[in-house]
Amino acid sequence: MLKNRYVIRKKEARKIADDIRNIYGCEFPDNPKIERAKLLDFDVVLVDNSVDFLIHDDRILFILSSIEKYKPEKKFVTIDMGAIKFIAGGADVMVPGIVDADRDIHEGDPVWIRDENHGRAIAVGISLMNGSDLIKLEKGRGVRNIHWVGDRIWKALGEI
Repeated sequence: MLKNRYVIRKKEARKIADDIRNIYGCEFPDNPKIERAKLLDFDVVLVDNSVDFLIHDDRILFILSSIEKYKPEKKFVTIDMGAIKFIAGGADVMVPGIVDADRDIHEGDPVWIRDENHGRAIAVGISLMNGSDLIKLEKGRGVRNIHWVGDRIWKALGEI
């Protein structure tokens, strides 16, 4: 399922590691083997043979299964339980369903979406507004959904 898999140069590997640390506020392994590949029509980043990140429009986003592994502290959007079925169906995140968000989110930032009860990741996407607006506004699209539980990326990863 993975195509065109190759080990990236050390300079690019350092940039990816630094971006992940800076954007998401999480730890990243020291001196891992970092590769890039194609999965479906997406560029993905493998860390020590695990597909952990997705590159979308030159932004690095988590693969859902890797969020638990890295435990990011930043760029989160918390949604109410009523919004889960829509987001898990691929819908964008609407502002009325958002109960909390990282205030340091800027429009265009990659974000991960979690449920309010358990804090489990259910999707990743691109923020369409800044963090404070995600919380205070009462209508509009807040996050463009890119990867969610049960989508074609999720299913393809299950076959690897």
